[in-house]
Amino acid sequence: MIEAQQAALRELSTPLMPIAEGVVVMPIIGMIDSRRAQQIMETLLEGIATHSADIAILDITGVRVVDTQVAGALIRAAQAARMLGARVVLSGISAEVAQTLVHIGAEMQDMIALRSLQQAIAYALAQRQQL
Repeated sequence: MIEAQQAALRELSTPLMPIAEGVVVMPIIGMIDSRRAQQIMETLLEGIATHSADIAILDITGVRVVDTQVAGALIRAAQAARMLGARVVLSGISAEVAQTLVHIGAEMQDMIALRSLQQAIAYALAQRQQL
């Protein structure tokens, strides 16, 4: 019973939704620890494979603190997604998060970063039309 509840909570904490053909979005809210970072990566990669996604949007609007561990997890997720043929768009970056990413020297070349989820969706749909 407890394991089933924990599995349900993990699913709720990392939802992945297809929003258009070849485009998935994962809103991330709250703190990200190593266990949750692993769950994000697994859900993202499964979703990319299941939905044949070319673009995956990770929306971190609800993540208030981005430290080295979180930045590393996001970068590793983007690299793994790239291996499956998908591009990662990171959205919802606040001024504080942008400063932190620059301060810790996060290598963001595998990701496209946009200010809002709305911009990320518009970008993804425009990219899909070009294919």
